[in-house]
Amino acid sequence: MKRLIALLLVLSVILVACGEKTTVTQVQTSGVNEKTSTAAPAETKTAEQPKAAQPNMDALTLDGNECLKEDIKVCLPVNYAIAGIGDTVGFAFGVANQLPQEKKIALKVKFVRTQQTLGELAIEEDKNYMQKWLSVNDLEPYYTLQPHEKLSKPILVKIGNSISDTKSTVPGAYVFEVQAQTYENGFYENYGGAQQFTVRVK
Repeated sequence: MKRLIALLLVLSVILVACGEKTTVTQVQTSGVNEKTSTAAPAETKTAEQPKAAQPNMDALTLDGNECLKEDIKVCLPVNYAIAGIGDTVGFAFGVANQLPQEKKIALKVKFVRTQQTLGELAIEEDKNYMQKWLSVNDLEPYYTLQPHEKLSKPILVKIGNSISDTKSTVPGAYVFEVQAQTYENGFYENYGGAQQFTVRVK
């Protein structure tokens, strides 16, 4: 009897074990596709090149011949300009050959002096050094003019950073002049009066 009971218990345990459901959990691994984003290269901006200083075209568009009358040999219709360091200003200069024969006429430009108004410091410039401000001019050694022929040429001044080897440019008025000269057999002779013009550096 005891054996029968034990056998029945074993069978019941086996039946219970077979009736249980085994749950299998599948772990689904989702692959992550890593996208390598290639960022567009940053736009490289090229720094703007500084523009070359342009001459004062208001003065250059004036015809230096307009103020030449029958008895006037040379003329400078505009003789004053205001500009800053690095600027280039221009003045129209006119000359007329009033002689009855062909003449070779040269134009000589030079620095004259500085002028100060009340309250401005004295300017200690080097006159020879100041000629550098006039080096932008591209004047011929002389111009051949027929009788009663007129000539108009721009006279340029480029305001430099310095007024001598040791001094920087300071605000003030800088006076220049242009002189026409006849040229013959290697000699120059003044023709008409010297025409002065002023550049005020602000």
